[in-house]
Amino acid sequence: MPELDEISYSRDATVGAVRDYYAFLTKMYLNEDIVITPPEAGWPSITGADENLLAGLGKTDEVVGLLAHLPYIKADGDANHRAHGAPDCYFADWRALIRGLDEDKSNCDGLKIITEGYDFYEDAPPHVIGLTAGAYNPLFVLDTELGIVHWSDDCPGEIKLNPSREPVKDDPYEYAPENEADWRNDAPAWAIADFFELLKDQFRQLKFIPISPHTVTDVYIQGRRSEGMIPMLQEIYHEHGWPDLERYRKRECLDAIQKALEERYPDEADYRRS
Repeated sequence: MPELDEISYSRDATVGAVRDYYAFLTKMYLNEDIVITPPEAGWPSITGADENLLAGLGKTDEVVGLLAHLPYIKADGDANHRAHGAPDCYFADWRALIRGLDEDKSNCDGLKIITEGYDFYEDAPPHVIGLTAGAYNPLFVLDTELGIVHWSDDCPGEIKLNPSREPVKDDPYEYAPENEADWRNDAPAWAIADFFELLKDQFRQLKFIPISPHTVTDVYIQGRRSEGMIPMLQEIYHEHGWPDLERYRKRECLDAIQKALEERYPDEADYRRS
């Protein structure tokens, strides 16, 4: 396990890790036009936001600067065509979220709750930011001082016990107040680049399984998936060349998955088109 003092934060490296992760997802299932990248000066909705509004989030200048330069899975427009970036998980589009603040469509506490979780948002220090957004999302919280991402206590036990990338070895009680340390202690953490590689490994191994350009399921949710559906999906991916990106036929694979689900598991099919 890497020690915490062996890890450092870099904005450029963080932006690169997120960009590379989203590019990977577009090769597997996402529509390419749903991933958006900022202009060189950053997202105008963030760089030009009212300073008093941003102050309400209680975040450091580095956090705000990072958000202004991250790529995003687009979350504005037609809500029916939002796309998962992990199983049952919407990544936060801070470009749109901060614009919503500016237009009085949301408030700072509400944004912190949906991105950092009800149990953590009041104890979260200014140098951390949530990467996901939604009431029932997994919580991925990035720390711009320590250079790590925490996956909250909803991280599947199989991943905690047998991760494909080594988690960070640290004792949060040595550097964080008790309430914050309690949360960190229950939420495994990885160096930022390793965290996104861990997620990609789950897709490569078909433990995270897209069923359309919008929806991702996984092998960890018990009692909810129709018997036989997961092996069927995995077989279809393998038949279409996955995980070899040189051989993988994305469009044909997604079409085959849609056809198989409609025929055998119609309640699980995603009937949205494109």
